[in-house]
Amino acid sequence: MTGRTAQKSNGARFRFALIFPLLLLSAEYFGAAAQESILTYDPSTITADGPENCAECHERTSEAWSESTHSRTYEELHLREEAQEILERLGESGSIRRNSECVQCHYTRHARESGGRAKTISGISCQRCHGGARDWIVIHQDTEQYPDRMERLMTATENGMRSTLKIYDLARNCFQCHTVPRENLVNVGEHPAGSEMFELVAYLQGEVRHNFLPTPAEETNKPASTERKRLLYVIGKSIDLEFSLRSLALATVDGIFLESMMARVQKAYDDLKLMGLNVAEINAMLDTIPKEGDTLKLVKNNKEEYENAADTISSLATSLEEKSVEYGAALAPIDSSLPAEFKGEVYK
Repeated sequence: MTGRTAQKSNGARFRFALIFPLLLLSAEYFGAAAQESILTYDPSTITADGPENCAECHERTSEAWSESTHSRTYEELHLREEAQEILERLGESGSIRRNSECVQCHYTRHARESGGRAKTISGISCQRCHGGARDWIVIHQDTEQYPDRMERLMTATENGMRSTLKIYDLARNCFQCHTVPRENLVNVGEHPAGSEMFELVAYLQGEVRHNFLPTPAEETNKPASTERKRLLYVIGKSIDLEFSLRSLALATVDGIFLESMMARVQKAYDDLKLMGLNVAEINAMLDTIPKEGDTLKLVKNNKEEYENAADTISSLATSLEEKSVEYGAALAPIDSSLPAEFKGEVYK
């Protein structure tokens, strides 16, 4: 077994942006998010045993996670000078492990009951990616009642687990944090306004890849097939547009946040358009973006219009994934756009 080497970066701000987690909140709590943010999750759905429980069956996967940036966040991030400087600019102090702003994206928290006092227990863990396990972990482990693996996975998914069977449900968590939907945090705290060049295939096929299924004894961390990479790429670009719009909807003043989110929306729109795919859902996404003449309407204080467009894109992206088999070869033209290099070193 080879260990994961430390990843190099291009300066302090970029290093901090790389630490920003891949995966966050559960869809069932999205609609209940506070008006000033699209980030929320219920720590009472997180089981206290965390990654240790998962490692009983997913040993290689747990090893891959333990050597990843997501895991190391718990031990390293609060010690970084950049993190403390952001707190100071926000007029706050203490550890980011306990800061209400920071914990929503950088850590996993557990509470005994809904609304109860939450405790930070790890970095970006299995449950922050795959959903708080309170309501599905027993089903996921019950091979006697559900001897068929697919039936077991589908039943667990119906009870809140986010599996790789549904790319959109799983991947939206990446963008809910990587777009950094916090105006004050960016403008005043000078936190990076999202991860630079965040692209789903490059991230999911890099250091966070942990595909050791279908058997526990499998030794190879398998890469995604070309067909799956195509879908990851298209769905990722769609979600990027959706959550860039959701972040732009929160912009109320001039500043770095507004400028960054306008740029993100424009780039996500351009990326989808440049694919040149004859796919109904993508065409509809491009048409739903607010426009002024031939240009995108990118302004502050336009919450309702942007959120409505984002909701439409969400539905279209889900439909696109459901029709992925039907589209098949129609996605082949994007093969030349698929990244050949990935973020971080793949765990072997």
